[in-house]
Amino acid sequence: MPEQEPVVDADSWNAAVLDLFGGGWTFAQVGPRCHDDWLHDVTTVMALKAEDPRRWASLNYAPEVDENRSGTNSPFFPWSPEETGKSLHEIGAESAGRLLIALKGDLYQAANIPDFEQRKATLFRSSRTILSRFGAGSRFFTNAVEAHRNPDADLLNPDTEWDCLSVYTTDCGLVALSDTEIGVFWAFWED
Repeated sequence: MPEQEPVVDADSWNAAVLDLFGGGWTFAQVGPRCHDDWLHDVTTVMALKAEDPRRWASLNYAPEVDENRSGTNSPFFPWSPEETGKSLHEIGAESAGRLLIALKGDLYQAANIPDFEQRKATLFRSSRTILSRFGAGSRFFTNAVEAHRNPDADLLNPDTEWDCLSVYTTDCGLVALSDTEIGVFWAFWED
């Protein structure tokens, strides 16, 4: 029997975001869709120029560095929408859900999450809660190169490279897109 989609509200959203993105070098923020070309909206969220339309929790736990590498105090380089789009590859909902969990682990591997096997059901539920906010017709994109070749790649423990979009040594993330909102969920690694 398939898992029932969770009902998302402010409390369940906050709990899910903290479960998957609290305690690491992570970023989780949602902004409104304002443009026909969603790439303009994603770069607005990445530039820290968007507010969650529902005013629900967002996190920016990017590593602190001694310099403002982006010139905007954002963890992301100020790429144009076109440049950003070249690094993002569409994936299916199942791959997106697995990737959200992987972002919690060191080097974007669920196998590196302490007590993963004991927490697996809770982590998957948090992932489903986050994705349910964007609805059944949502689309998902990642900077995992494997997704360029295979949009249904298993990204729970990916063996892939990343098209980095941040100012850090490496990064991995997911963009969730509905008709009205865009979410950016990212993890960073800094030497």
